[in-house]
Amino acid sequence: MLVSLFSKPQSSLSVQAKRLVAMRFLIYTGFQTSYFIGVIGTLTYADGASVVATSLAVLFMNVFVILGSFAGGAVLDAWGPRRHFLLSIIGALATGTAIIAFGSATGIVLLGAVFLGFTMGFAQPIATSYPAYLTDDPVELKDINSAIAMFSNVSIIVGPTLGGFVAAAASSRAVFVLMMLFTVLAFVVGWGFRPQTSHVAGDADADSAEEGERAGQSSSPSTSSRVTFAASIKTVFTNSVLALLFCIIFLSNFGYGAFDPLESFFYRDVLRVGVEWMGWLSSVSGVGAVLGAVLALRLPPHLVNLKTLLVALMSVGLGSLLYVGTPYVGVALVGQIALGIAWGVVNPLHNTIVQTTAPLEQLGRVNSVMGFGNMFAGVAPLAIAPWLAATFGVQRTLVGAGMVVTAVPAALLLLGRWHLDRAARQ
Repeated sequence: MLVSLFSKPQSSLSVQAKRLVAMRFLIYTGFQTSYFIGVIGTLTYADGASVVATSLAVLFMNVFVILGSFAGGAVLDAWGPRRHFLLSIIGALATGTAIIAFGSATGIVLLGAVFLGFTMGFAQPIATSYPAYLTDDPVELKDINSAIAMFSNVSIIVGPTLGGFVAAAASSRAVFVLMMLFTVLAFVVGWGFRPQTSHVAGDADADSAEEGERAGQSSSPSTSSRVTFAASIKTVFTNSVLALLFCIIFLSNFGYGAFDPLESFFYRDVLRVGVEWMGWLSSVSGVGAVLGAVLALRLPPHLVNLKTLLVALMSVGLGSLLYVGTPYVGVALVGQIALGIAWGVVNPLHNTIVQTTAPLEQLGRVNSVMGFGNMFAGVAPLAIAPWLAATFGVQRTLVGAGMVVTAVPAALLLLGRWHLDRAARQ
């Protein structure tokens, strides 16, 4: 049964789409080995840092994810996927080298969070934008996005699991060696990636000359170069679907801002487990997310809409409440699976809606604008997370955050039906 579920996205994808899935899987696995354990884990367990220090790390990382995503979107729109991918590889390798060489103090680890955040943000278009360079068919896009989400979620299993073993055997900083290894493998796989659409400035090499253009959406380099971020922001907020999607993701993720800086303390002080469990429980969430991506793949086309996305986001909140609601590792494990399933549905739905709505020549920067809303929603609560944890305790703060994540999409479903129906008709 499980084999048949996984066979569809692999058999229905083109050769280039399969290569894209592998590229994303490898580079994202590298990031997953290192972010949670390498930065947050090092601060909490090895350096004995405070909630303020971990909040600063998450703040720095999220801010630079935003900046990196804007830079990555601009590079993608200007130079195309192949050059953008090469720069992503270089950035990841340089970041891993710098952290391994210099990351032996809290201040250096915080600086490492800056570089890692920028690199992760810069590489985001691989998942969010590259599929639209292969096809403009909505069903095929959903299949590609579901496959990317599925294997990205396998990354959430593989990366933290390997990172947990490495951290237990060596140190939490050693996980960055794994990140660099997976980055090199991503480069090898990505060497043969050939987008089917080329319309961007600077993409005039021999390979690009052989690539076709999407019918009705191609543009000259001079036209593409004039597409500014201001125009992309205008595109998002003058399109009812994109504007509503931006608001939905922003409001729904607002509560999650408290999770990143506090989760490690929840593991240490409430669940009372070691740093390796940060990786292993995260990998369990990845198992759920793989199943969620399979569910997204099986969704009929008429359910690929904002209402389905809201239901999935509400399910994320309910899973979060189960995850942090007790001091028992077994219950946390079940909660991680539940919220993982919901996230596995959210990501391909979100990416497919954006890719089928935004103009291709602006897609990189439109996704940067959407990513800004997502990441800023996580940054804003960091200012009060330490105070909330000190006042109410880590677990109560996380439960409150989970309630916010649950309540917002539920309220939007109940009160925003007219706007959702109007957006669906466009």
